Parts: sequence; structure tokens; C-alpha cells
Amino acid sequence: MNHEDRMDRRRLAWLKIVLDRMASCEREDCRIRVQVGDLLDLKRSRGLMSEDHAQRWKTLLEMDADELRRVLLAPGTRGRELRHAHLFAGVLPPKEQNRILRDIRKESGGGAPGSGQTDMVGHQQ
Repeated sequence: MNHEDRMDRRRLAWLKIVLDRMASCEREDCRIRVQVGDLLDLKRSRGLMSEDHAQRWKTLLEMDADELRRVLLAPGTRGRELRHAHLFAGVLPPKEQNRILRDIRKESGGGAPGSGQTDMVGHQQ
């Protein structure tokens, strides 16, 4: 398996966990959805993402949990592109996020911290 495939598998694993959490809360007051919406607004206001990309994510965040899961976890180029530039990094508390990322790396066979690579949620390892 090449590096990109391995990273996509890690992103898939991360997003499945986050999306499970999102599905278990009420849509209107789900902390994760609110955090991602706030991040999207911040990136838009500072010109850190194209308007097309921002609009795509606005539309995604308006979807119910099942539809959002279907789109983000879809096989193929579109799903992979969305996963590559997702907005879900940092939505869980740091201690929990680090534990989950460690578990995902172990399950996917490698990617030890300190390797100088970026992990699937966009943080330097």
C-alpha cells in the first residue's frame, strides 16, 4: 500500500469516529458541528480557502449525519479529496485525539510519531 492510500485509510478511520460522535448528538447543538462551522467561518473570513471549497463545506455541514457520512466516506476521487481537506482536525479534546490517532496508526501499520510526516488530521508527527 502506498503512502497516499495509507493516509486515506487513516483519514477514513478518524472521520468514522468523528461522524459517529456527530450522529449521537442533536444536530442543532452538536459541539463538533458547531466547531467545524466556526472554523469554516474563520477560514472564509481570512481568505484561507477558496469560496468554492467553503461553499462545498457549508453544504456538507447542512446535511444530516447519515448523508454527511455517505459523502465523506465515499470511495473514489471526490470522497478522497474531501477527506484530504476536511475540517475535523482538533474537534476532540487533545488527550483523546492523541489516543485515537495512536490507535489508528497502530492499526494501519506504522507512521510513528517523530517521522516528520503529517498525520491524517493535518498535524505534524
